[in-house]
Amino acid sequence: MSDQDLEDKIKTFRELGKENPNVNVNLLMMNALETESEKKTSARSYKWPYLISVGIPPFGLIYVFKYYFSDDENDQRAAKICLLLTIISVIAFFAFSKALFSGSDTSVQQIEQIKLQDIQQINQ
Repeated sequence: MSDQDLEDKIKTFRELGKENPNVNVNLLMMNALETESEKKTSARSYKWPYLISVGIPPFGLIYVFKYYFSDDENDQRAAKICLLLTIISVIAFFAFSKALFSGSDTSVQQIEQIKLQDIQQINQ
């Protein structure tokens, strides 16, 4: 809930209190704040989505979609962070793979030419 939404709720509660003196405005405000704080996800609960976004990049996109369409600003921020971590992780994986193959002086064509029989002969 944004600050503007909170101000609007407070104004609504005050108007209700003016219209009907039997309405406990303080109790309404406390209840609204309490239910809003229950909705908010703590920063610690985003730990696993972040780790999955880095460790298993394609699965990080699940959390991107899950959090992005939420109404909570923190969830939407977590979705953007998960997306960023997933992209960085994929780029790092491809860069590492390319460096690994270029360091061994092995091309993709050479790897494709390896026959199963050659591997079996080496193992015997």
